[in-house]
Amino acid sequence: MAETPERDFPSLEDDIFAVAHNVEVDQGQAQPRIRLGSMRAQEFAERARALGDGQIGATAAGFGIFIFVDAVMMWAPLMMSRRPSLLPQFVTLLVLAFGLGGLLVWKVGGRWRPFGIGMMLAWVFLTLVSVGFLTGLSVTL
Repeated sequence: MAETPERDFPSLEDDIFAVAHNVEVDQGQAQPRIRLGSMRAQEFAERARALGDGQIGATAAGFGIFIFVDAVMMWAPLMMSRRPSLLPQFVTLLVLAFGLGGLLVWKVGGRWRPFGIGMMLAWVFLTLVSVGFLTGLSVTL
């Protein structure tokens, strides 16, 4: 019978179940490092620890700034007895949250990424909590 050739790449089963040849043991280290796709477990843990390095604060800042801007924009129209169309406020808040927030996340990046995520999360939060009144969604549709 013909022998199967030695493979240079791991199979799907090896990736899923981390079979022995996917486990790398470095010289001098007692614990093996298991591969998670292209990122190792140690690198993953370091990135998780780095999450607290100002990223939570930046996300909260983006969240807070958007809530403040939303309160300023929606105060007058929602306090009037005869409500005008909220379409301009709706479009402006949508462009601010997902236009500017998306720009900060995908194009600017770096320390501004969590700020943009916070802005988008604030729009979603305000829409869900107020059933769309604070973002102009319910009156527009």
